[in-house]
Amino acid sequence: MSKRSASYLFKVLSALVAPLILVGLTASSGSAATATTPTFFGAKLSTQSQPSNAQNGQSCDESAGIRHGSTCTWVAISAFENGSHFTAPKTGTVKHVKLVSCVKGKFRLQLAKAKPSAHKAKIVAQGPEITYRGQSPCGGASGNHYVVQSFRVNLHVTKGDYIAIKTRSTGTLSCSGGDGFLLYAPPLPVGGPFKKSHSGASCDLLVQLSYK
Repeated sequence: MSKRSASYLFKVLSALVAPLILVGLTASSGSAATATTPTFFGAKLSTQSQPSNAQNGQSCDESAGIRHGSTCTWVAISAFENGSHFTAPKTGTVKHVKLVSCVKGKFRLQLAKAKPSAHKAKIVAQGPEITYRGQSPCGGASGNHYVVQSFRVNLHVTKGDYIAIKTRSTGTLSCSGGDGFLLYAPPLPVGGPFKKSHSGASCDLLVQLSYK
C-alpha cells in the first residue's frame, strides 16, 4: 500500500471511531448522573426501622406548651438515618409515601418551607390524607422486623421542601433524643406566613417521600 493510500485509510477510520467514542462518553456520563440523583427524601426506611418509644403512638400534646387534645402541624427538620436529606433534593412529583408504625392512625401530608435555626416554618402545599395500619405484635414474631407501608400519591414538590404532617397523634416516630420537629398548635394554615415554633419533639419522623 502506498503512503498516500495509507494516509487516506487512517483519516477514514478516525472519522468513524471519533463519534463512537463521544457516544460512549455521553452514555457513561448520563449513567453516572442518573446513579447519583436522589430518588427519595426523609427517613431511610427498612424492616429494621424501629419506632422507638412510639410503639403505642405519641400525641403532640406530650410536648411542652401544647394544649391537651390539640391537633398539630409537625414539621420534620431531620431525616431518620438519612443524614441531611430531610428536604426535597429536586423539583418533581412524589409518587409514593412510605412509613413505619406499630399503631394504626392517619395524618394529612403537607409540605413546608422552614428556617430551623430560627425555629420558623410555613405550609406551602396540602397533600392527601394517609391512613395507615398497625402491626401486632410490634416488630412481628421476632420483635425486630417492622413493616414498611407504601401508599401511591401524586404530589408536586419543589426543591427544598420539608415534610410535614397534620395530626393529633402518630406512631410514625422514632423517639430517641434530638430535636427533629417544629410543632405548631393550632396547625399552620396552608399558604400562611412563616411562624415561630415554641415547641418541639425529641423524635424523628418515620416517613419517606419517593419520586418513584
